[in-house]
Amino acid sequence: MTTRAVNDTLTRVSPDTAMGALLRQYWIPALRAQRLAEPDGDPVGVQLLGERFVAFRATDGRIGFFAEACPHRGASLTLARNEDCALRCIYHGWKMDVSGAVLETPSEPAERTAFREKVRVRHHPAVEAGGIVWVWLGEPGQPPSPFPRFSFTTLPPEHVFAIVAVVECNWLQGLEADLDSAHVSLLHGTEAGQGHLASVLDDTAPRDEFDPQPYGFRVGAVRTLRTGETYVRVKPYAMPWYTIVPESPAGDRLWHAWVPIDDTRTIMWYLWFNEDQPVDPARFADQFGLDLAQLNPDNFREGRSRANGWGQDRAGMRAGNSFSGIRGIAMQDIAVQESMGPIVDRTREHPGSSDHGIVHTRRFLLDAVRGHRPDTAPPGLADGVNYGTVRSGSVVVAPGEDWRSAPL
Repeated sequence: MTTRAVNDTLTRVSPDTAMGALLRQYWIPALRAQRLAEPDGDPVGVQLLGERFVAFRATDGRIGFFAEACPHRGASLTLARNEDCALRCIYHGWKMDVSGAVLETPSEPAERTAFREKVRVRHHPAVEAGGIVWVWLGEPGQPPSPFPRFSFTTLPPEHVFAIVAVVECNWLQGLEADLDSAHVSLLHGTEAGQGHLASVLDDTAPRDEFDPQPYGFRVGAVRTLRTGETYVRVKPYAMPWYTIVPESPAGDRLWHAWVPIDDTRTIMWYLWFNEDQPVDPARFADQFGLDLAQLNPDNFREGRSRANGWGQDRAGMRAGNSFSGIRGIAMQDIAVQESMGPIVDRTREHPGSSDHGIVHTRRFLLDAVRGHRPDTAPPGLADGVNYGTVRSGSVVVAPGEDWRSAPL
């Protein structure tokens, strides 16, 4: 059972917390690049780890990522003019380029150049890759950590399909749900039985086994099939909040990230990628409950919340049409995570044998937080760690055979 102090350590992400300091060492998937499609387009407000920022695409195509507050008097730079490779605050006309340098201060006497030159807006390195704008929020002046080049970041755009949802709960609830092997057979049982996941219904109490990796670890959900063979779904966990779901028959893999907006809200990334062919969302839209004709890719769960029971259909449950009564795997996950409350009280839990993966993940994260030192690379950030090798998959092995050596 988790103590209150440990729960706080694992869940709180503001700059003055231990977890917040650790998470700021990693590159963060901040927003879909399509939101900054046009040079000189509208600046976009972004909130991450309890802080507010503004992102914009400059005239020359570069990405700027600033603290939202203008360094003059704190007016929001989401209101700024985006022009001439810079943002110009509408309050007093201060102009700041992508590097954070203050170029003009029209509200000051022209001769005060020294004042202008010593002021900078807090800016952060940003990279565009895989249809995502990534940002590094480490201390200014420090070199950024190595960029996590997942395999999809080098694929053609048509081989990647990314959407996000804003989930009203702490980020760890999302990550733990993602690494919870047993719920796939139960919460998602209806959808599993209608597709390629039907094998998970043979055994609703999988055993979690682990394989340490430079980026984190792999968890194998081990099930015994009716044939007596051993079926293992292998899911990688890459620091600090990434997983990849095993591929569908078409070869689509689903990459997840659970990025804290603050302590009680999370950006839930759903990104499908396929190394062999373009991704067609029609292949999985029904299973995940996505209405492609009305989809808001920047918050695909709009319209379903606690207030309306997350769209749960009790009549459909009674008729045997759906175990959960909630349409689609994605919304089912969101509903149970939010139903726990903003930050679940883990001191009141009673974890069972099927929660081995959850307990393992908590210990792994807690060790990472407690071991974080300025002169030591956190897990996944040591020289030579290759996020491009992070792979998921499903294998059937003979009884007693080790899944860890099976090719994925």
